[in-house]
Amino acid sequence: MAKWKRAVLGVSILAGCQHYSAVEQSVAMRLYLGEQYLQMQQLTHAERNFRKVVALQPNNVQGWWGLAQIAAHQGDTSTALLYYQRAFQMAPENTRLSDNYGAFLCTLGQYDEARRIVKRDKKTIGNQNGGQENRSWDPCLPKSAR
Repeated sequence: MAKWKRAVLGVSILAGCQHYSAVEQSVAMRLYLGEQYLQMQQLTHAERNFRKVVALQPNNVQGWWGLAQIAAHQGDTSTALLYYQRAFQMAPENTRLSDNYGAFLCTLGQYDEARRIVKRDKKTIGNQNGGQENRSWDPCLPKSAR
């Protein structure tokens, strides 16, 4: 029930943002709803919202990323791969996306491609690990083994 209250609050906040266009408001709300439904494993509702996002904004990375996650959850690996590729082409600098995409590739056994996707320079790795370099970082290892 608390999630619905947050959704209503989100709608109220967006409604107050008069300087945003109707499309921007719709996209923001659809992304929020899609993410909430995805967290609750209500994939049909999540997919409907993410599809509306990419229909309104075809270059919306979060929309394609959401669709990729849904396809992966549903076992549709070819569609998930297509959506991940599309999102990654638009935002290769997004480390959360590249980590997620890399982990997905690992589940497919595409280890070399996964490592290429999540490859980071020393500065980025150092920033993510409190300034300590981690040469053994591997996207296909469980987080506890990294």
